[in-house]
Amino acid sequence: MSPRDYGAYGFFIGIAPGVLYGLWNLFNVQRVVSEAQRIARDHGEMLDIDSSTPIRFNYIFRPKHFICPEDGVGVRLAKSRLLSIRRQAMRRHVASALFACVGAILGVIAAVGLASVA
Repeated sequence: MSPRDYGAYGFFIGIAPGVLYGLWNLFNVQRVVSEAQRIARDHGEMLDIDSSTPIRFNYIFRPKHFICPEDGVGVRLAKSRLLSIRRQAMRRHVASALFACVGAILGVIAAVGLASVA
């Protein structure tokens, strides 16, 4: 096996923890989205965050505009629940991207270094 092959394996092994952390974060966010939709449904309202681009945009980039004055009680409660995890979810997502980038670089360096010794 050539050092180039080792580099490819090192890349994928190095990037895996960051990708898995990102997937875990997405799973947790989706769980809270489902909970928020249930809260709105319990109040006889609907929160359609999955198919509404403006709602998702406001959630990510303009959180102060996420809760609208015309929202009902159930939707306000649901959106408040989503906002309660926003900062932590964003931090975790950025961290997962950093883990993936750093892991990929370190994985390639370590694998090529091991290949040259072997």
